[in-house]
Amino acid sequence: MGADAEIHVFDYDRYRDEVVPGLVELLRTGTPAPWLDEVLKAPSEYGDYWQELAAALRESPTDLAQHCTWLGDDLRYIGDRPVDRLTGNQMTCNELSCPERERCRYFQDQDRHGVETLNALHEAAVATRCLGPSRFLGRTITPDYYRPVLERQGVPATAPVRGLLEALATRGAAWGYQFGRTEGIHGWLTVPETALLAAALDELDLPRYEPTFAAMSTVASDGRLAGGDWHVASLSFVRTMATIAAASGQGVLWGNDVSPTLWTETWAVPAAGRPS
Repeated sequence: MGADAEIHVFDYDRYRDEVVPGLVELLRTGTPAPWLDEVLKAPSEYGDYWQELAAALRESPTDLAQHCTWLGDDLRYIGDRPVDRLTGNQMTCNELSCPERERCRYFQDQDRHGVETLNALHEAAVATRCLGPSRFLGRTITPDYYRPVLERQGVPATAPVRGLLEALATRGAAWGYQFGRTEGIHGWLTVPETALLAAALDELDLPRYEPTFAAMSTVASDGRLAGGDWHVASLSFVRTMATIAAASGQGVLWGNDVSPTLWTETWAVPAAGRPS
């Protein structure tokens, strides 16, 4: 079936200061913050499941902040097992010494449906609270799509740009990938990392144009401007989006079929819940 890959302007600071603690606290207590409660109660295909999840967490909480060692403090995947990017398999924890393993839904072979429900909640929260404008990059692709461009241009294996693209591909491997294998939040960058990505890609031989959405649309509609190579045009969009985001103190997020519209078309998000 596939999914549309897009890079979004991402309010990383809001994500780190509001969304992450809100989700971690929900797991710890089963009690959502007021903004998260709006999402939990909104009409959607997950509405009943989210309510059931909150009730279950009140009976069997999980304290990620205290015990988790395979997720970073912004919920990025930092486990030692390589991410299977070809199939988009969602990673699970196998830390046998974790005292939360019998309650944590992310522990191996635990509540698979609970993980799907949590990941959908994470995506809804991110989409409605933290995402700004986006640019289409390709159909069912990940940042691995750009490897041929990097190879042709002689980018060393140790170059920072490779690590930044890797982060866009894998940071969501635990709390981000969805269960259709291709869709979901693949990864994100902090504000400083976004500026580094923009600068690194600006050193490559990519199409040159004004860093605007209108200019990207022109390149997308006229393949001749990118030499007819969509790999090159698409990577230039990553550069341009990183440039736009960094200029406004934002990060970037790579998502396949992740959109604020998808999550708000069935309910109205309060003004305070829309990205500024």
